[in-house]
Amino acid sequence: MFKTVLVGLISFFLISGLLIGIGHLFHIDMLTFTFYESSSTGFWAEGSIIPFIIGLISCYFIGNYYEKRKQGSTK
Repeated sequence: MFKTVLVGLISFFLISGLLIGIGHLFHIDMLTFTFYESSSTGFWAEGSIIPFIIGLISCYFIGNYYEKRKQGSTK
């Protein structure tokens, strides 16, 4: 169970990071996530959460695939 969660978390961070990196590299607004600093109010963030949603969905499918593969190899 721990390995399944670990595989899911790693896949979430890798896929989200890869999508955000692609967004910054090619200047795609739908995939960028940036921070802007302001001295009077602290800081605020602007950007799309689409990379995180895609990462979350892919994390679910990768975790299920890993769990089924693990159960299939033990039978």
